[in-house]
Amino acid sequence: MSDFAETLTEQQRKRARIYAYFACYFGCISEVMLDSSAIVIVYIGMLGGGSMLVMLSTSFSGILSMLLMIPSAVLIGRIGMKKAVTIACITGCCGFLLMAAAPLFSSFSRTVAIIGCLVYCLQRSLYGSAWYPMLDVFLRKEDRGSFFGTMRYSYMIVSGILFFLLGKLMGKNPPMLLMQIILGITGLLVLGRLYCMLHFPENPQEKRVKLNFRHSLGISIRNGPLTSYSVYICLLSIAYTSLIPVTLIYLKQYVGLPAGTVQIFSTVGIAGYIIGYFCYGRLLKKLKIKRMELITHFIFIFVAFSLFLLDKDMKFFLWMAGTVYFMCSLASSMYMCNNSTELLALARPGNKPMAMAFQNTYQNIGVSVGRIGTSLILGANLLAPAWKVGNFTFCSFQTLFLLYGVIATILLILFPTLPAIVPKHHDYYEPVR
Repeated sequence: MSDFAETLTEQQRKRARIYAYFACYFGCISEVMLDSSAIVIVYIGMLGGGSMLVMLSTSFSGILSMLLMIPSAVLIGRIGMKKAVTIACITGCCGFLLMAAAPLFSSFSRTVAIIGCLVYCLQRSLYGSAWYPMLDVFLRKEDRGSFFGTMRYSYMIVSGILFFLLGKLMGKNPPMLLMQIILGITGLLVLGRLYCMLHFPENPQEKRVKLNFRHSLGISIRNGPLTSYSVYICLLSIAYTSLIPVTLIYLKQYVGLPAGTVQIFSTVGIAGYIIGYFCYGRLLKKLKIKRMELITHFIFIFVAFSLFLLDKDMKFFLWMAGTVYFMCSLASSMYMCNNSTELLALARPGNKPMAMAFQNTYQNIGVSVGRIGTSLILGANLLAPAWKVGNFTFCSFQTLFLLYGVIATILLILFPTLPAIVPKHHDYYEPVR
């Protein structure tokens, strides 16, 4: 818990929380668009990109964060959190503007769009390493669950309404100019995030944390609860982080839904996020973190096996697929809130940027392995296009869903190692009681 947060008045903490909410409103559009929306997927497809390229574009964040999260924590210690956020937000804005300008480069348009995507993803590790320590300055331990739930619930309502309207606007065959305008405005909104974060309160004693790389990393590695939780989320990320983008690609390329319909379908997932975030604070107080983690894990298993068993020729296929997709997003929202809550609980005072970077690095290793592996499997056609079991025919996308479900099921054996299961440790762990 941040001692400095206790020295702030309730009015100061409330004002800081409001700025944090609006920082999310401005910045979430670009993140949701890249991670959970069909817009970037459709856009790259319009430029001539295939399934491998589309799937690869969703893995850039994980790859770059895996490589840059810990160096970013060291850099933040040298230049300060607000300067780091300034660099990150300006870079993110430029990345989206470059994506929007891609069609102007004719035969190089796909390359320019991918470079723009890379530029945007490049800043996410720097921003992510600063975000949680900046929040911890004004968040008390008892405020964490309700804050993360309310913050994400409210920004998903904003993005859900927006993306639903965009899906309606796009229709079956959206014009390229419309897609460029959407991407360009999204990039400019990232600067709104910067404005809000520059108004966060600062702890004068933590303006500069001169991190000794080896010493700080050693503290994190020797923290048993932090290490065990980091390994768990790394492996679970392999199983679950490809579910949403693969589902959207499956609906677009195999089921054959129009682009606008796929985008509207993706708003069902946004609704799942909204419900999950809205309920999270109250669920956490009632069920506690260990039950929340177990429930989330089982929902991922259910989703993966359900997507494997659903057939596009089934009656009410879209309704059933939409329900499963909703549950996947619901579990994803709870998973992210669980991680945020545990992240602050496991970060030792005096070593917070490195501890958070350490945990996020492991998570992004899992994201990278899961999404790069999926993109390579799709690009190299390693899976049979179709195979039968009795009267049932399964496509390559359904095979991937089966694989994700099997991995998530095997990972249940790691549950006894999680810090929430045995919360009393010699190492640092301060959970919400």
